Order: sequence, then C-alpha cells, then structure tokens
Amino acid sequence: MEIQQQSIIVDDEISVKQHLAQIGLSAELIRKVALAAASGRAESLRVDPVSTPGQLAYIYGVRELRLGLEREGWKINRDGNVEATVNYDLGIQLFFQNVDAACSNRNPQAISKKGSASRELVAAGQIDMFSELPSKRNESMHGAVPAVWIVCVSSDGASVKAEVSCPKRFEGSQFEDFHHRIFVLNESFEPSFDPNDVDSDTFDDFDVNISRKL
Repeated sequence: MEIQQQSIIVDDEISVKQHLAQIGLSAELIRKVALAAASGRAESLRVDPVSTPGQLAYIYGVRELRLGLEREGWKINRDGNVEATVNYDLGIQLFFQNVDAACSNRNPQAISKKGSASRELVAAGQIDMFSELPSKRNESMHGAVPAVWIVCVSSDGASVKAEVSCPKRFEGSQFEDFHHRIFVLNESFEPSFDPNDVDSDTFDDFDVNISRKL
C-alpha cells in the first residue's frame, strides 16, 4: 500500500525566499501578481456578467506573472490549451489559479474545475524539485516534462493571499494534495475595495467564444 506523505509547508519569511529562489521566483513578484489579480477583481461592476470578477482576476494575474518572468527568460506555453509560463532550464512550468482560500490549513481548491490536460501535465512532471534541481541555472533540462507549480491566489475584497504550490497527481476535477506549499502573502486592504455585494467566480480560466447573431 502506498504511503501518502503530507505536504511540506514553508511559511517563515527567510525560508519562503529561499524556496522561491530555487524555482526562479521572488516574493516581490508573487506579491505583484496577487495584487494585480485583486485589482482586476475590484474593477468588476454590479452590472457586469456574474463571471466577471474571476475572469478579470485571472487575466490580470496571468499578465503580471508573464510580464515579470519573460524578462528572466521564461516562455509562454499553451500546450493542451492550458496557459503556462515555462522555464525550460529549471524544468518548471507555472500556472495562475484563482482559489477559494490560499495559505490556510487545508489545501486550496481551484475555483474552476480541472480537466484532463491539467491532470496529464501534473502527472508527467512529478519530481522532487528541491532535490533534483540542476545545481546551475544554465544546465539544460530540455526534453524532460517541466514540473507544475501553481500560483494560487484568493481575494475577498478585504484581503489577498497567495501561495506557490506543487500539486500531486489527481484523478478528478480538483487538486487533491500538494508536495510543497510556499506561503508567500497574507495582506489586508485598508480600506476594503470590494465593488459588489455578491462576488462570483463561476468563470475562471476558460475561453469564451463571442459571435454575432445573424
């Protein structure tokens, strides 16, 4: 019988910076991504479609992540219609995800259900990133499937939280467990900028096709 290991949780400031650096990230970048996502969510109005807060949070989060990483040599990848940002030298692919609650005692749950492409990417890149990273950044890992890490962001209008976590294999439509969870941000807003009485994330990271009626 396979023994399921518990997630490794990193939450003290020094260790967070060290673990993020090992996967080519910084706490400053993740904070910018999380605040951008929260800002996008706040731009939704009462008259917008119910899916707007989650859609804008996703767009702004992915945009800030990619703008910050492209100058470091990361590449945009859309294999399987899944939006990723990849560092082939480190063997890592990053995804942005709106979640119900980041940096909590329980695993974050994705607002949007995960499909087969997400499951296959996670399963194909199952390695221990903190024991198998190349000792030098310029050592190529081309040809290997990059390990999946998720930038998980939750925001309720009064606060924003962000973690960077490496999911384990999962069978259904939701993340089931994580190898590592790096708690990066837990920040309150003063004053609150929640634009709606009711917030919805029914839309997250799926394409919407808009066509004109004939």
